[in-house]
Amino acid sequence: MQRERALPKYVLITPARNEEKFIERLIHSVTAQSVLPVKWVIVNDGSSDATARIVSRYLAKHEWIELLNLPSHRDRSFAAKVFAVNAGLERVRDLDYEVVGNLDSDVSFDPDYLEFLMGKFQEDPDLGVAGTIFEEEGYSSGRDSFEGQSHVPGRLPAFQA
Repeated sequence: MQRERALPKYVLITPARNEEKFIERLIHSVTAQSVLPVKWVIVNDGSSDATARIVSRYLAKHEWIELLNLPSHRDRSFAAKVFAVNAGLERVRDLDYEVVGNLDSDVSFDPDYLEFLMGKFQEDPDLGVAGTIFEEEGYSSGRDSFEGQSHVPGRLPAFQA
């Protein structure tokens, strides 16, 4: 009799800059998940709005959430996002996890979404990366993205560590 593999342990990294309009909705989505992450690092990338203040309200209740504040900078670029993700990865470096998710700060999803995504890694131990298509306000990352289906779609690509 073959024993079923457990769902992989995962961490989330969320770079966030001036996301006060969306970050609380995201926090509610993640904290309601049927399978919670080992750690979720929200990297406040020099926000000038209430992003850090909103996240801070949830830290005491959810010890697995960490807020990492980076200094303010002028540019908003893809490179800045990479630096924010790398700073978040540094915070989880010594933890025991199998999958890391790079979660955008302006999304929300159903309470079983991360269980579903981790289930894909459970089903296929050789799977290196996974994601799903998000459809919001008429935009489909699978249909409207210039890469089409040749990339990992969505606002939460997850990678096997």
